[in-house]
Amino acid sequence: MTHRGLATLVASILLGGCALQPQTEPTPTPAVEPSPVYVPGELNRESVYELLAAEIAGQQHQFDQTLSFYMNQAERSHDPQVAERATRIAQFMRDSEAVLTAAKIWADADPGNPEPLHIMSGILLQEGRFDEAMPLVEQLLRDDSAEEVLLIGSKSSELPPETARLYDQLLARISAEQPKRLDLILTRALLKRRQGDDAGALALLDAGLKVEPGQPDLTVQKVEILRDQKHTRRALKIVDAALAQNPGHKQLSVQRAQLLLASNPKAAVRQIERLAKRYGDDPQLQYYLALLLLDHKQYDASRNLLNGLLQTNPRNTTLHLYLGIIDETQGRTESAIAHYQAVTSGPNRQQAYARTLNLLAAPTDRPRVEAIIAEGIDADPRLATPLTLMLADWLNQHDATQDAIALLNERLNSEPDNVDLLYTRALMIEPLDSAQMLADLERALALDPENGMIKNALGYSLTLYTDQLQRAHTLISQALEQYPDDAAILDSMGWVLHRLGRHEEALTFLRRAYAAFSDPEVAGHLIQVLWAAGHQKEAQTLLQSSLQQAPDSAELREAAAAIGAQ
Repeated sequence: MTHRGLATLVASILLGGCALQPQTEPTPTPAVEPSPVYVPGELNRESVYELLAAEIAGQQHQFDQTLSFYMNQAERSHDPQVAERATRIAQFMRDSEAVLTAAKIWADADPGNPEPLHIMSGILLQEGRFDEAMPLVEQLLRDDSAEEVLLIGSKSSELPPETARLYDQLLARISAEQPKRLDLILTRALLKRRQGDDAGALALLDAGLKVEPGQPDLTVQKVEILRDQKHTRRALKIVDAALAQNPGHKQLSVQRAQLLLASNPKAAVRQIERLAKRYGDDPQLQYYLALLLLDHKQYDASRNLLNGLLQTNPRNTTLHLYLGIIDETQGRTESAIAHYQAVTSGPNRQQAYARTLNLLAAPTDRPRVEAIIAEGIDADPRLATPLTLMLADWLNQHDATQDAIALLNERLNSEPDNVDLLYTRALMIEPLDSAQMLADLERALALDPENGMIKNALGYSLTLYTDQLQRAHTLISQALEQYPDDAAILDSMGWVLHRLGRHEEALTFLRRAYAAFSDPEVAGHLIQVLWAAGHQKEAQTLLQSSLQQAPDSAELREAAAAIGAQ
């Protein structure tokens, strides 16, 4: 039986009221029939059964079963309508691999239809699978797909530089045939920027602006480059000229305000106030402008916008975080704390608590700090562990280390496998009980064996309290592979190499650590290793300069004693 489309036929059957009547007599056992044969353009019994079953399953919200039936029939029948239906269901289910499989069948079955190719390339680009997407993109670009060009531009900042170069080359071939296509010019400029070629990007943008002077999208990108290069006056002239041609253009107007903040803050505030009034129905823009003002220390103007947003949307308690930051910066401590405590939802709650505790810096504030943390845990038990860690840290910093450890012990009784609790207790208990510290780090590493920070902490601790130097070196090496530029891990590597007698190798790592973070502990290690490696004069010079900056440092006093400088 020839058909117009399997999916269409099945849908019409269901919509036409196909009723499944219960049978009143036993159904005889059917004879064994041969496996169905799939012939393009024909409907067989298995197709009818599975597609009917798929639609019924969909009506019963059994979407996994619906997708399974449709995927099976798409793969067997290669019918374009079945494949399209499978693709749509997979999109609804957000099953990207099923989307790719079904859309590929659809594209093969309907080679003149660009839609499945767009779907596949969109999935691959969204998931960062840029190399896989490139052949599809190239095929679509041959059909002058402006949509595909814009999609590449939107993902340009995520492309690895080498991949950006390949996409740029691909677009360049098309642009050579259509040199006045501004979408190609804009996207190629974005790709040039991703490659670090701002000069090439500017050349492309200038070429586009010759085709259409003042074109907003091209102007915005050119101004961004000039702003990054600190050419503020030149960028401002270009924005003003573009606004003369495109009065009221939102993005250009925002750019003008950004530029004025760097050169004329008062004029910038006036510009932003006008923008806020003009776009009063755009809360996202208002929010951005408020944070822009805050970032440039225009606190009063920022507060006005934030308060206006809060009146419009009082449920957005994140606004209180920024109002608290403004008050904290201006010395209004109690008002800042009140705002921070008003942050009752969203991802900034922990930051609000941390800022609150930072403002309560006197030992006499302890009852208030403990009450705030207790109230926070009562309000949201999910925050119990992070708030406990904050309180323990506060107690430790205020000479109540034993109380902090007791607090962590209590929490660990209910969460014995919590890595953060174990790691924090290990750091706090080290001066009191190095054996417990090592046990906590070993337990934390067993629970989270790929954690580079724990590997470094355990490796360094092994160099201090055990003779397990080879294991320490292995752990620190693994941590360094994960974080090759981390100053603490570089310092640990330098110290374990020193303990192993490899002083010159140790110096390489310690010099890098000191260049990145010249704190007294790193300086103390570098001084001792310089001395051991025969660089006594350099060690003494570094010791003297370090003591001038931190005369009370225990680490520097230890280094001085180690080299006999006391």
